[in-house]
Amino acid sequence: MTAFTRTPIVRRKELLLGFCVIAPAAVVIAAVMFVPLIYAVYASMYEIRPGQPAAFVFLGNYARFFSDPVALRSLGNTLLYTVVNLCVCLAVGVAMAVILSNLRPRVGNALRAIFSMPLFISPIIVALIWRYMYDPQYGFIYWALGEAGLQEHFGGLNSSAWALFCVALADAWNTTPFILLVVSAGLTVVPPDLYEAAKIDGAGPVRIMFQITLPLLAKVLAVVTLIRGTDAFRVFDLVYGMTNGGPANSTSTLSLYAYKAAYQNNELGYGMAISVITLVALVVLFGPLMRGSARGKED
Repeated sequence: MTAFTRTPIVRRKELLLGFCVIAPAAVVIAAVMFVPLIYAVYASMYEIRPGQPAAFVFLGNYARFFSDPVALRSLGNTLLYTVVNLCVCLAVGVAMAVILSNLRPRVGNALRAIFSMPLFISPIIVALIWRYMYDPQYGFIYWALGEAGLQEHFGGLNSSAWALFCVALADAWNTTPFILLVVSAGLTVVPPDLYEAAKIDGAGPVRIMFQITLPLLAKVLAVVTLIRGTDAFRVFDLVYGMTNGGPANSTSTLSLYAYKAAYQNNELGYGMAISVITLVALVVLFGPLMRGSARGKED
């Protein structure tokens, strides 16, 4: 029986069968994703303290967030951290992927495996490694800058001006291999004939990069930007392990501030409101990119 000869009864049975097949998965997804989200929004409208009855404050916690200077600074730090981390990861990751793709396959694969090793290290271990690297007395960073005569201009993790960039650099070291691997996979589908034709026309490496490689990797770069950007915006463990938000809240992020509000200050409702605001900010910032990626797949 072909699709053109199916009766309405048969089609209804097929739809019912399809619904029965996906219903269990839909229930699990709803339970795992939407129930906690609805509860988070509900809890954010209460002032919840251990040992005290919950008090309904409606949007009071959200109003408090936008009048809290530490919360607003945490929001600004999170945005700046995400931008810096994304720029470093994309620039270094794409450049490394292109360079390794031009080497002999055996050499390129070996170097790719070596450069990917930081990706398998836990972020809290990365925080400890880089915390010691930034140590003013024994750290490698201070030693290298001292050899170059730049040590006196570098404040490291003890400087409000430098600390956030230091953490972002450590995070980039840990996560750039992800960009390297994904972009390397994307480069395998780029037709070599395009590069050969461009070289015959006299195009240099920079022109080839911006007129051939990057346009053909646009969808791949959109996906890695979405994944890496949302991950950087939700950063917690690396900041917690390296600075705990200091000095003077210069590295405090939304996730870290929500944790401190809920578990150190025992303001569970306020901490939940900060988490909801973080989610809304993620949707506003990366929602269009996610929608564009979905449209690209349909096209």
